[in-house]
Amino acid sequence: MGGLTQRALLSGRTTFGEGTSDRLRRAGRRGRRRRPGEPGCRRQRKGYAARPLSAQERQVLTVPESLAGVLLQDFLALSYPSVDRAVLRQLEGRGLVVVNGMPPARNGRLLPFDYIEVRVPMSELPANRGAASKSEARELVVLHETAHTLVIDKPAGEVTVPDRTGEQSGIHGRLLELRPGQDLRIVHRLDRDTSGCLILAKGADAARHFDRLFRDQLVHKCYVALVHGKVARVEQEIDHLLGPDPRRKGKVLAATKERDGYREAKTIARVREAFAQHTLMELQPKTGRTHQIRVHLQAIGHSIVGDEDYGGLPLLLSQLKRVYKLRTGLHERPLLARMFLHSERIAFPDVDGMQIEVQAPLPVDLQRALSKVANFGAARMRRQ
Repeated sequence: MGGLTQRALLSGRTTFGEGTSDRLRRAGRRGRRRRPGEPGCRRQRKGYAARPLSAQERQVLTVPESLAGVLLQDFLALSYPSVDRAVLRQLEGRGLVVVNGMPPARNGRLLPFDYIEVRVPMSELPANRGAASKSEARELVVLHETAHTLVIDKPAGEVTVPDRTGEQSGIHGRLLELRPGQDLRIVHRLDRDTSGCLILAKGADAARHFDRLFRDQLVHKCYVALVHGKVARVEQEIDHLLGPDPRRKGKVLAATKERDGYREAKTIARVREAFAQHTLMELQPKTGRTHQIRVHLQAIGHSIVGDEDYGGLPLLLSQLKRVYKLRTGLHERPLLARMFLHSERIAFPDVDGMQIEVQAPLPVDLQRALSKVANFGAARMRRQ
């Protein structure tokens, strides 16, 4: 009987301790199609599907094949972009997120067609703090004030005067909030994504005074910009003519020869600090043309980081780090959400003749971006 007794055969059990019927039952379980809701179930459904599961309004999401191997925390962040990651982690910790009907494994990765239940009504999930703060107007910081003048630190993301759509009133719409009852007037502009020194005149007489100063080029401005590439010349004057771009409304082109509609423009550019792939520039515009600094830097082959209208690219950590690996399912976010251009200093004679010089500190977002460029750029230069 080859080691099998008659009694063992009759009972269906072998001398190895496992019965034939046991093996058949295990094979049947393995071959049986699992019902939806059982652990390990693979639902043949692509894409995301959010629907109420019960009276508690549980949300159900299905993992698509394209996100195989994604971490649960990253999948939740992708599925609920308006919810803060910290809130989603709290839901996991409180057992309000389950995977295939089971508590999720710590740092576990998801498989295609796994289904995730979020046992909280969507209406009860708080909005992302960062998204909420973007919609709120930031406080206007006064850098300097005299009897005739106010210099503020304009935040990035706000227009100086109302745009063509009328959706944003900008700094102009906040003048009464800044100094109720005073006749504040804007005498020059900064682009939406440019931060820093902005002059406001108190009354019509002061406004006329600044109109005369700008016309006679007696207002001295200094900007800082992070540009792509290594700038070879430590100091140079950029004098390309500037004119309207016929293909893009509101945008500007540079030219080296005279053309109809083009005007003279001059910018003094100095290298403040050089990095492996970028250069921190100090810029002094001698004229005040629209987008002058941005177009002049593009014209010499060194566009401003993040200035996509004029050849700039987003600042990405993958470009700075030699070894960089992005987790499955995530899209790399730029280190900076705007272009790197800041109006750092401004100097002018006030209405009473007193010489005024004001400086705006580098905003936190630009400081962080510059720190990344400096740290990783220095490491690259050491290796080269």
